[in-house]
Amino acid sequence: MPTQSVQRAMFILKQFSVDEPQLGVSELSRRLGLTKSTVSRLLATLRDGGLVVQDPTNRQYRLGLGLVELSNSLISGRGLTKIVPPYLRHLSDAVGEFSLLALRKEDVVIPVLRSPGPPRLRPVEWVASAPLHCTATGKIFLAHMSEEQLSAFLEPPLSLPATQTSVDPKDLRVELERIQQQGFATSFGEFLEGENAIAGPIVRSNGTVFAAMGVAGPAYRFTPERAMASVDILKAIVREVSRELE
Repeated sequence: MPTQSVQRAMFILKQFSVDEPQLGVSELSRRLGLTKSTVSRLLATLRDGGLVVQDPTNRQYRLGLGLVELSNSLISGRGLTKIVPPYLRHLSDAVGEFSLLALRKEDVVIPVLRSPGPPRLRPVEWVASAPLHCTATGKIFLAHMSEEQLSAFLEPPLSLPATQTSVDPKDLRVELERIQQQGFATSFGEFLEGENAIAGPIVRSNGTVFAAMGVAGPAYRFTPERAMASVDILKAIVREVSRELE
């Protein structure tokens, strides 16, 4: 694929988000300033590679499982697939809820490893990506951004996926400072109504955060009080994972 086509294909992939999981040819054509036939050819190539799939009912496109395969290659290269899963299972067993490891991709956080929790728990539907400002794992990355990166992130209006979501930059800055000091983040109904979560940072030997580990559950069971009571075990586990990945 020529360089220009690769750039256009990358631009297409970046258009999909939590707020817009599906997009059609006409909308993508408008955003790229390209003809519909050109966009259709690019989408066909991405579809053949498994990077997008087309909904047969409305003919719109969404991200495909090929991206998950690419992310699996990435995390395998970092040693995460060998080291992290036992810790996720331990966290789920200790807290009695679902656990996950997430990586940051630009302005969203992507769950890449998961533990479903004890067998008695009802399976949950995992999202492919989520905003940084209203998820526990996402806030971990925000709290460790440079001032320049954080200012750029907070400049445009933030999405409001739930009634509890905070979108005021001043309030978020106060919370992010607290996260840095305490070493963990919370999200109580801020992304998904009725779901609570906590998360901690996975830190490289040079002090940079490259992943976040979290645990989440329905608010009726994983109450704020129970979530806060689980912070110590979470912090102990993320410290162990960080040491193993050095």
